[in-house]
Amino acid sequence: MTVAGAPPYPVSPLCWDGISAPPLVSSRGSGSTRTLIRWWCDVDAHIVQPALDQHYLTIHLGGPKRIMRRGEGGARTVETDTGALSIVPAGAAFDWHTDGPIEFAHIYLTPSLLNRVSLEELDRDNAALCLEDRLGFRDSLLQMLFLELLEEIAGTTSASRLYVDTLLHSLQLRLLRTYANAPSAPLRQRHSIAPYRLRRVLDFMEANLAEDVALTDLAAAAGASPFHFSRAFATATGMPPYRYLLIRRTQRAKDLLSSGDGSMSDVARECGFNSAAQFSRMFKLITGTSPLKFRQR
Repeated sequence: MTVAGAPPYPVSPLCWDGISAPPLVSSRGSGSTRTLIRWWCDVDAHIVQPALDQHYLTIHLGGPKRIMRRGEGGARTVETDTGALSIVPAGAAFDWHTDGPIEFAHIYLTPSLLNRVSLEELDRDNAALCLEDRLGFRDSLLQMLFLELLEEIAGTTSASRLYVDTLLHSLQLRLLRTYANAPSAPLRQRHSIAPYRLRRVLDFMEANLAEDVALTDLAAAAGASPFHFSRAFATATGMPPYRYLLIRRTQRAKDLLSSGDGSMSDVARECGFNSAAQFSRMFKLITGTSPLKFRQR
């Protein structure tokens, strides 16, 4: 079934102009892979979506609604609530109509990116890899990752590049493991990192605790691709790079809180946190207490 008004060839998400208002948030450079994330609210109830050259994941926000979709595979109608998700594979065109509050966000993923992640993380080489077409389904892990990404890119302070990379990486793996057509295959070998490369990365982290470090920065220090590096680092240390760096920053913050009288904003800045609020939240996550209570003790 074709969709009236849609071009007959796949277009880039940035060339899709069928939504009546610009997005509330548009992050064209999220993560090491420069993933596009866009968030809309209060646009037209009827949207014509052309075939896109990228897959996209939608999170439905704003409250209960009825979504009617017509296009590939016929017409479908679902009742959804906040946090429900939809997956649209690259190349599929749809005509959407919503009854209820209209608020949603998209994460766009290029087929080449997903195939690279599949190859490097899951040892699956499948150039024809495709995501399943899903409408209005629930997945608590995907929902949590998506909402956390929106909070990061829409925050009043600049997002942590390494944290955004980590969230996107986890989201991509969840999609590939659960909603992709590539069959499972046994791992060929356990990813590892040479001790001298690991030491180089750890030294780089220590020297840059106050900086906004990206996954690509750490991978470059190790001399590896970002995706191979993440897995190899976790194999060597027992935790992903973001968690390890967060623990080291928290330890540095403990030292500063114990030995000095600088403000919380000063400590946050010296330990690489974007704000005192983010510092307080992450410090409590790791230590179980707030920075203020830790200092008072």
